[in-house]
Order: sequence, then structure tokens, then C-alpha cells
Amino acid sequence: MARGVWIVAWILVAVWSLAALVGYGVIDLFGTFAVERADLAARDPDQVAWIAWFFETLRDLGLLAVGALWLLVSAAILGVAALVAKAKRDRSRFTDGTR
Repeated sequence: MARGVWIVAWILVAVWSLAALVGYGVIDLFGTFAVERADLAARDPDQVAWIAWFFETLRDLGLLAVGALWLLVSAAILGVAALVAKAKRDRSRFTDGTR
């Protein structure tokens, strides 16, 4: 039974990883798009540089947030799986199997 818990947990981590990868790609795509088109927002080169830096910083923070969120959710999924597997193992050890 504990093996089934781990299989489900790893499937959930795989699905969550795909969702996080899509989110990462979307943030990177739109962030890069904004950085490359910073010259459309202003004519002054100093302002263009500042706007590009601002959008690049926002993109990088978004990518960092996606990575951190992926790590936290994956750890939570595997942590719950470990607790459930341990509870199942302890329950089977302390019962005589007649119930």
C-alpha cells in the first residue's frame, strides 16, 4: 500500500512540474518580449535602459518565484506521501490483521 502512495505522489510531482514549466515558459516569454521592446515606451536611451532593467528584474523575480513555488509544493506533496506511507506501515505493524 505504501508503494501506491509513492506512485501517486510522484505522478502528482510530475504533473506539478509540467505546470510549473509552462508557467516558467510563459513568464520568460512575456518578460523577454517586454525587455526587448522597452524602446517603444520611451525615446531617451537612459529611460529605455531603465525600463529594460525594470522589466528584466520583474521577469527574473517571476522566474525565481516559479522555481521556489515548485520546490515548496513538490516538497509538500512528497512530505505528505512520506507521512501517509509511514502511517500505513505503522498501522499494519500494530494490528493483527483480523480487523
